[in-house]
Amino acid sequence: MRIETSIELACTVDEAWAVLGDFSTYPDWNPLTPRVVGLPEVGSLVTLHVLLAGQKMKRVHRVSRADGTALCWTIEFPVPFLMRGERCQTLTPTQTGCTFRNVEIVEGLVGPMVQLFFGSTIRASLEAVGTNLRDHLVAGPG
Repeated sequence: MRIETSIELACTVDEAWAVLGDFSTYPDWNPLTPRVVGLPEVGSLVTLHVLLAGQKMKRVHRVSRADGTALCWTIEFPVPFLMRGERCQTLTPTQTGCTFRNVEIVEGLVGPMVQLFFGSTIRASLEAVGTNLRDHLVAGPG
């Protein structure tokens, strides 16, 4: 399963990264992952407090990229061929600001079932993350 969303932001990559890379701001704007415990550093374990379709979940992921233009984390179950997942949020400069792209990948035998049962919910949640990030950046902190 691969779900990708994108939205244009009227700010620089650095301005967007200041929010995306600061987990303390997530309760203010991120409806899918309103709390992340850990550091946005490659190799770090982070605990994601996920809210998907009204269900609260806690998942531990490993940061695979955190470089000022992308924040990615992966999860691998004890039996990787069953399921492996990655979410990668990237910022790409444009003429008028930047593009925020959110890609969710679930591989392995479980991937097709996740797509079938949760695909539309995950897409809507990723779109909400982009919209809320955009609105938060326009409104400013506070």
